[in-house]
Amino acid sequence: MEIVSYRKVNMNDLGVNTDCEVFVAHIKVDDVDKRAEEMIKTISDTSWINQLNAVAQAAFEATSADTILKLVRNIHERISGDAITEEFGEYLVSDTAQSVLVDQFKHKKIPLAELLKPRISGNEGFDFHSECIDSLLTFGEAKYSGSSNPYVKALSQIVGFIEKKKDVAELVVLMHHVSKEAVDKCVQGIKSYAAAFSINAVKPNLIIRNALLSEETRDLLKHKKLYIIGVEINDPKLD
Repeated sequence: MEIVSYRKVNMNDLGVNTDCEVFVAHIKVDDVDKRAEEMIKTISDTSWINQLNAVAQAAFEATSADTILKLVRNIHERISGDAITEEFGEYLVSDTAQSVLVDQFKHKKIPLAELLKPRISGNEGFDFHSECIDSLLTFGEAKYSGSSNPYVKALSQIVGFIEKKKDVAELVVLMHHVSKEAVDKCVQGIKSYAAAFSINAVKPNLIIRNALLSEETRDLLKHKKLYIIGVEINDPKLD
C-alpha cells in the first residue's frame, strides 16, 4: 500500500464556502494479495474484545465469530486465484481507508463494522468507523468498482444513511469502542464522515477533485469534518 498523498483541502480555493474541515487522500494498492494477507491478520485479531466489560465481551464474541469466518473465507478465495469481487473490493477499500485514517490522520481504530453487528452479511449501515484525535466519531462508507469511480455512490450512501439516522442508531454498538465525549458529540449532531472509493482513471487527482465538487459532497459540508479517500487498485490478475 502506497500513500500517494494526503492533505487538508481549502475549499475556498475551489469556490466553496464552508466551515467543514475537508481532507483528501490518494492511495495505491499494487500488491492485492499482500493486502489480503494483512486483512486476514487484522480481522482474525480479536484482542479488542478483551478490552470490553464481561457482558460486552460475551455479546461481541457471539456476534463476530461467524462473520470472521466468512470474511476470512472470502479473502482466502481471492488469494487462491480469483479476481477481485465487489464484496472483497469493498472490504479492501474499507480496510485501506481506515488504515489511512489511523496512520496518517491519527485516528483511533475501531473494529470493522461488520464484526460489530449481529449479522453475517448484508449492508445495513456504515462500513467502517474511527475516532478523530479531537473526539469526533467518523462514519465511513466504501464502494468498489473494477471499471468506474464510484464516489457518487459512496457519498450518496452516506447522505442516505444520515437521513435515516443510521449513524445515531449505531451508537448502541459503537459506545463500547469510543470515548464518551465522542458519543456525546455525536448525539449533539457533531460528527465526521469518510467516503472511500476505488479509482479507475488515468488522472486520479481529477477524480478526487470531481468528488470534492460533487453535489453529494455539498450536502455533507454542514458537518464538522469530511474525508475523501480514493483507492487506486492495480490487480495483476486482471491483466
